[in-house]
Amino acid sequence: MIALKHLPLALALVVSAPAVAQTTPAPTVALGQAPAPDESAVVAELTIMAKPPGPAVWLVEKDGAKLYILGSAPPLPHQLKWNSPRLNKALDKASLVLVPPEAAVGVTQMAGFILRFGAGLRQPLGKSLEDQLPPDLKARFVESRTQARKGAGEYRNWKPAVAGFLLLSDFRQAAGLSEAKPVSTIERMAKARKLKVKAVGQYRMSAVTAIAGKLSPEDQLYCLRVALDEVAYDGAHSTTIGRDWAEGDLASVRARYRASAAQRCLTHVPGGAALLEKGLVQTTEAMTEALKRPGVTVAVVDLGFLLPADGVLDRLKARGATITSPVE
Repeated sequence: MIALKHLPLALALVVSAPAVAQTTPAPTVALGQAPAPDESAVVAELTIMAKPPGPAVWLVEKDGAKLYILGSAPPLPHQLKWNSPRLNKALDKASLVLVPPEAAVGVTQMAGFILRFGAGLRQPLGKSLEDQLPPDLKARFVESRTQARKGAGEYRNWKPAVAGFLLLSDFRQAAGLSEAKPVSTIERMAKARKLKVKAVGQYRMSAVTAIAGKLSPEDQLYCLRVALDEVAYDGAHSTTIGRDWAEGDLASVRARYRASAAQRCLTHVPGGAALLEKGLVQTTEAMTEALKRPGVTVAVVDLGFLLPADGVLDRLKARGATITSPVE
């Protein structure tokens, strides 16, 4: 979900191996704390119940309609195995599956768009990317592209922000990380059941490239830095986050899941925050419409959209929905 994407946010600006040295970790998303146990309750008979296997799923109910939301945390390892009996049962009863906006699935899709239509984001004639970078940033960039098994020529004609996100995409592919999962897995599960699959909206790529084309030189370098931070973070954490996500260890995922590099870049530049808010509004409206339908709907929403204060769950609750949280 951009997507709040991983959103994704559900939106990527453009487009893992060991962590890069001298990297400043980006802040985690404020996903909120798990509710405290009710210590005043008196339990006459103790019943030990196993936590449901699989990733966290929320049940949202309103006026008899049921919406099961799977929280996603891309990128996930390509080879990650997971199973959710609860989600399977929900899909068996569902008539509709909602997935993130088509253009917000991941950085790779955005990278393809930039390569085709991003002529205004290239270096001036006769200029080369790495020759324009400060020494410390150049060293980090070279180390990261080496980890991605790419040469300088792959990025030499791009401005820093675009080059950073193209490199991030290449790095994830080399590291066996998928931005499409778990959405692609849910789509296959829905297809096997002959369920209708619908994207909650579609972003105009031109809006993103317009913002990227107006970045100041300072913002270009900032966005390159956060892309390189993401390379380092993916290399050090995505495998463990993927395992915790697959096992439904929401507390561990809460502690480490972060806003994507694309989100951090967009919130730093003029017009970017409004574009991200549009994605959050689109997602919330799609969930609200699903709760007007009789029966069961299943949705996939990026945790970066789902859990923060005034995120999708808070907005649905404010509109009168009842939300059952997964077991922590």
